[in-house]
Amino acid sequence: MKPALGLGFCFSAVLLAACGGGTGTGAISGGVTPATGLALSGTAATGMAISGAPVNAKCRTGSGTTTTASDGAYALIIAGGAPPCVLQVNNPADNKKLHAIAINAGVVNLTPLTDMLSTRLMRSDMSGVFANPDAAAIEKAVTASTIKQAQADVTQALLVYADLSKLTDFYSTPLKAATSANASAGDAQDKLLDSLKAKMSAAQQSQMLDLLAKATAVGLPLDNPDLSFKPTLELMPMTATVAVNGKLSFSAATNYPPNVRYIRQPVKWSVQENNGGSITLNGEYTAPDKAGVYHVMVQREDFPALNATATITVNSASSPVFTPYLNVETRSISLKAGAQYFFSAGINYPPGMYYIRQPTTWSLVEANAGTIDILGAYTAPVQPGVYHVRVQRDDFPELMVVVEVIVN
Repeated sequence: MKPALGLGFCFSAVLLAACGGGTGTGAISGGVTPATGLALSGTAATGMAISGAPVNAKCRTGSGTTTTASDGAYALIIAGGAPPCVLQVNNPADNKKLHAIAINAGVVNLTPLTDMLSTRLMRSDMSGVFANPDAAAIEKAVTASTIKQAQADVTQALLVYADLSKLTDFYSTPLKAATSANASAGDAQDKLLDSLKAKMSAAQQSQMLDLLAKATAVGLPLDNPDLSFKPTLELMPMTATVAVNGKLSFSAATNYPPNVRYIRQPVKWSVQENNGGSITLNGEYTAPDKAGVYHVMVQREDFPALNATATITVNSASSPVFTPYLNVETRSISLKAGAQYFFSAGINYPPGMYYIRQPTTWSLVEANAGTIDILGAYTAPVQPGVYHVRVQRDDFPELMVVVEVIVN
């Protein structure tokens, strides 16, 4: 028998936990059936336990099926089973399928995170992988080192939605999910799943899976950069005024090397002064409680030598000043060619000032980036690529935000 791959560190085991069990004769091509059964267990959840849902596993040899318990737990013992295995659970709440990959006997959960991790590992839609699993391809793609790198990619990709840095193992970290009978029963991992569910729409999750399957990089320095490519970085605004503890929204426009796709925009934000306030991963700046002149820098991660710096004047609380802002719901979006999307912007208004319409103007940075009307109704071009949509305040023209549009 060809030995199963071992992870050698925290990515041990593989699979789900709970009630019932099943065996079968279906198998992935190749391998020899071992004499003992293959035990798989774990928890299926999206923040809320997935209860009463069918769980199916297809292994190198053997297959099995079971149903999750009320707390999302399930267990399988596959007679004659040998890894690797591909698992799938069908969530009856939305009919969405979640997946995981097992390269050993043991524990692996079925969550949106395991689905994203598996997608990144296989660089393919996991429903297709489950339909026709290839043991040789799985063994090549799923190793201890590739799991570690894929998890880092997913963690980076989801930074704007949740901090996953403390979750060292998406697959087999014990998971206690909230249930309909006990909504507060969830553990720390369950709360992370809740955060993702609250902040990511179904469409955004689908886009993330597509990018994880197809993107060549997450936003880190390129191993073999194209020396003929000239990277660009534009920071907006370059100067701004804000009251103490006030907020500003910065944005960056970047271009990309040919045939290179990123899961997120490869930029890093920072405040130059130790007491100069703070800035989020999305470029949302919060001023300090002390007046002065401070600086925000944005740096490309794939081309670290390229950066830009904005100057911010923070006024004292004794000199009240209206601080306009301009925010958009997302800084990067993935669309199919020709698809429509409705952008929206959030702004504030000076005291006593009223407008007939929202004083914002939507435009396209590239001439071939599709079409957009004055209300933000956008139609993507038919040509795949990376484009940019810009929104600017008419009353405060220095305030603008650029949204990255990835057309598949």
